Amino acid sequence: MSEAKDIDDSLEFLRYFEKNTENPDLGTLIREKISANKKSLNLLSCKLQEEDFKSIAGFGPIKFLSFLNLDQTGLNSVGLQSLSASDCFCNLENLSLANNNLDDEALFFLSKCRALTHLKSLDISSNEIGSLGAKVLALSEGMINLKQLNFSYNRLEPLGIKSLVDSTLGRQLTNMNLRDTGIGEKGLKFLAQSPPLEKIVYIDLSDNGLTGEGMEALARSRVFPNLKTLILNNNHLGEEKLIMRNNGLTTDSALSLSKSKTMTRLQTLDLNNNDLRAEGVKALADSSNMKYLETLDLGENKVGPKGAEALAKSSYFTGLKSLRLNNNNISDKGASALARSATLTQLESLYLENENWIHAAGTKAIAESKNLVSLRRLVLALNAIGDEGAVHLANSHQLSGLHFLNVAGNKLSPRGEDALQKSTALVNIQILEIV
Repeated sequence: MSEAKDIDDSLEFLRYFEKNTENPDLGTLIREKISANKKSLNLLSCKLQEEDFKSIAGFGPIKFLSFLNLDQTGLNSVGLQSLSASDCFCNLENLSLANNNLDDEALFFLSKCRALTHLKSLDISSNEIGSLGAKVLALSEGMINLKQLNFSYNRLEPLGIKSLVDSTLGRQLTNMNLRDTGIGEKGLKFLAQSPPLEKIVYIDLSDNGLTGEGMEALARSRVFPNLKTLILNNNHLGEEKLIMRNNGLTTDSALSLSKSKTMTRLQTLDLNNNDLRAEGVKALADSSNMKYLETLDLGENKVGPKGAEALAKSSYFTGLKSLRLNNNNISDKGASALARSATLTQLESLYLENENWIHAAGTKAIAESKNLVSLRRLVLALNAIGDEGAVHLANSHQLSGLHFLNVAGNKLSPRGEDALQKSTALVNIQILEIV
């Protein structure tokens, strides 16, 4: 009986699209891409035409979907208008429209859709949406259950972020991704001055050219009383004739975060590729605001050995599970300090790759550490551990819990490679990356 029903379903798909579209392959495509329970349709990278979206909008079974992915399908405002005017979104909980040709007009059509009352997650990243599009979306009255919004890689700019955070929609969100949206210092100040966004627990403000002044305003603000994840990586303004170099988040920015009276519950902090230096890292390490942190990314911040030592001595990182310090020139001294730390004992992932200049001595300290026995993932790629360092790792019973080890780019000879590959101590290794 189930086989007969499958045949009937297939015929239904084919007959509808043969009758209602000029694309004879559309029915076959949807039948292949829709899940067995008819709740999920993933059309990622399937190039469609405007008429195809109109046909999809009118196909009855589409309205039972809870997940729809139309990323990189060529969707534009005309196609989204057809979809938004139908009831095909009426049961959707997750809608992804990333990397298409959507503009402000497209957001207008989406904002008028009355069938999005169940929507919880919306991804409109990597489109051509500006501040007007953000404003019309903010005025939407139909997305009453929306919690997660990905607006990254669009051009919200200051007015767009102001419209969003001042709206009912903005106040109901728990997660906002605003990476590379051009909000800048002015937009950050709008954000800092807005009424408390009490439901926000996750925000990504990376790649927005933010500086210390804006960060100070944000840190003093009461806009995020319940924030748990803050991502601020790549906020350098760039190098313009060597005059604007390192005008991103600096030591002062770290000081602002460390003294914040509202950002006190962070669980994830990502400050990769800024200019905090050892002084900024020490400010964070000495701050009780960090006591709930589980994930910390300080890669590419000129941390150096002193910064690593500050992290190792901090009494507020007892719950830290993941630490990333790539490209920081921490040297053997910094690696040894981390290995001796009496507070970083819960670390499960440690990333020390690329230009940290860790040699055999630093590797030995890690390998012999009784404080890093919880490690499951260790990345030492692109350092200088040599065969001697590889042997220390291979003989480490303290690191017997490792599942993943990456020592690629350390110029190991067959001696070092064999030691790791034939290790009788690293009994739980599942992935070993040597080359």
